[in-house]
Amino acid sequence: MKINIKKIILIVIFALITYHLSLITCFAAFKDCGWGTRPAGMGGAFVGVANDSNAPLWNPAGIAQMKNAEGSFMYAAYYNGLDLKAGSDSISLGFNYLSFVYPNSSLGAFGVSWANFTATDLYKEDTYTLTYAKKINDWLPNLPPVVYVGLNLKSLGHTYTLDNYAKPDPVFEGGTSKNAFTADIGALIKPWDRLAIGVAAKNLTQPDVGLKDADKVPMELKVGAAYRYTLITPAVDLTRRDGVSTMHVGLESYLFNKTLGLRAGCNSTELTFGFSFNGIRSDNFGINLDYSFIVPLQIEDSSGSHRISMGVWF
Repeated sequence: MKINIKKIILIVIFALITYHLSLITCFAAFKDCGWGTRPAGMGGAFVGVANDSNAPLWNPAGIAQMKNAEGSFMYAAYYNGLDLKAGSDSISLGFNYLSFVYPNSSLGAFGVSWANFTATDLYKEDTYTLTYAKKINDWLPNLPPVVYVGLNLKSLGHTYTLDNYAKPDPVFEGGTSKNAFTADIGALIKPWDRLAIGVAAKNLTQPDVGLKDADKVPMELKVGAAYRYTLITPAVDLTRRDGVSTMHVGLESYLFNKTLGLRAGCNSTELTFGFSFNGIRSDNFGINLDYSFIVPLQIEDSSGSHRISMGVWF
């Protein structure tokens, strides 16, 4: 029997990528790996914060508390120094996130976003999201706490890139891509001004994204809290998916009249650090730059991951 070396390499490399993703809690398709640079710098503790254009894929209710329209784009390079190869081809892992939120409508707040994970020349995932959120107190003015609710409608799609050796595999006989639809819901409660408690349930319908056999995206539950002191905001999240619970803890502080933001955080697999620079800012317009550095605790061959994003609000 002739051994197809290139096909074996392809399978092994994909298995390695899946394994390495599992170490950062991306242990299945369409696992939210912490979209956005600012949340990543806080160790992934953002469900109770959720007050910028990163909010849709963390807690959709959060966009209703925003004061300005905002757009942002993130790029993340994962696991610098980790050498993944298929034959002579190098494989890199990258994340992209593009989001725009318009919160000033009398009907509520609206958002649209795109999240992407790519393993070059091998695999990619795309999540397209429409977000709506509303402050419940606008309808129920006598409600004691401030309450926001939100909804995501999502399109999930993933695609495998195969060479001529791998194409005959029975797994791909029906095609190399699959799309499905699902929804998320979220709520943000403020018992008083400084405290925010967030809850979110993602992938409510547990859509099937399997190419041949069933491969359902599990429901993911998130709960978090944040307390805004004068100079610092501590936050904590608890996430549960597929019976596995993960705690995220983070801190954020803004200095020099909110020109400089500093962040740090951790979870079971990472230490994270980040900063923001709001170089252009007025009452009605601003541009900010965010950067985060993620130190993996379970991968020795990597020097860490970098995320950078730019945001504009008006």
